[in-house]
Amino acid sequence: MNYNFKTNLVLSLVLTLLFSSCASQRTTGFLNSSDKISLSEGETKVLKSQALALWNKRHEKTSLEESISAYKKLARSTNDNYEYLSRLSRAHYFLADAHYDDMETKKKYWEMGTSYGEKAMATNENFKKAMEKDGAKVEDHLGLLGMSEISALYWTAANLGKWAKNSGIVTTLKYKTLIKNLILKVETLDRKFFYYAADRYWGAFFAIAPGFAGGDMNKSKERFERNLKEAPTYLGTKVLFADYYMVKQEDKKEFKRLLNEVINSKVNDPVIFSENFIEKLKAKKLLKNIDEIF
Repeated sequence: MNYNFKTNLVLSLVLTLLFSSCASQRTTGFLNSSDKISLSEGETKVLKSQALALWNKRHEKTSLEESISAYKKLARSTNDNYEYLSRLSRAHYFLADAHYDDMETKKKYWEMGTSYGEKAMATNENFKKAMEKDGAKVEDHLGLLGMSEISALYWTAANLGKWAKNSGIVTTLKYKTLIKNLILKVETLDRKFFYYAADRYWGAFFAIAPGFAGGDMNKSKERFERNLKEAPTYLGTKVLFADYYMVKQEDKKEFKRLLNEVINSKVNDPVIFSENFIEKLKAKKLLKNIDEIF
């Protein structure tokens, strides 16, 4: 047994023993439900229109918050609420990622986004019954979910990943397997989903994870480059590539090149205008702090 293997094995065992006492705790949202409200058909139509119009301006904090409020009402107004719950999961992710700097506030919204994603997954009756039967064994029941739930699967993973990563290494390791299985499910269902989101996720994961937890810089680069080839209009990939991969590789030149490409980009994809607007702001901030980063 070589030294590195023994060192990684011991570290893994120590961290595993710490899970029960050190990992951040959260209550899953699979089996939780909110009190219902009554909306007429006309009220629902108007509120859906308002919610969408506000959502389309989600790069503005107030619009996103008002959109979230509207989608919460819509979700409570019907049992057929997968669309609204899934949108709330994504909306909370974006609220934390785009509009707050304080990490505790970000974590609060990522945790809420995780819960809404779990609720959306549980609108699948077969999945919900399986969860009611044997509790939190989520991974055992992912086979019951399909394309109809792909958005919930992805945004649950995205929110949970951000929450766990910023709650410490022990929490990250506690939820690592679940997050990976959620992303693998998304990738299996549709690798193209949300601008090849699975490739973007793996690019970041392989860059930031320690070696004993699956980190691999070669795999990170491969995934990022594949995403850039397949989905060049999503500017967030270049920001992640610069922030996670290039920083770890201490490649200041490529860091600057990627971020300047983001800032100067002329891509016009109205579906993700808000995401790209925020990514340009992130790129400017990273470049401003380049001397502190390197």
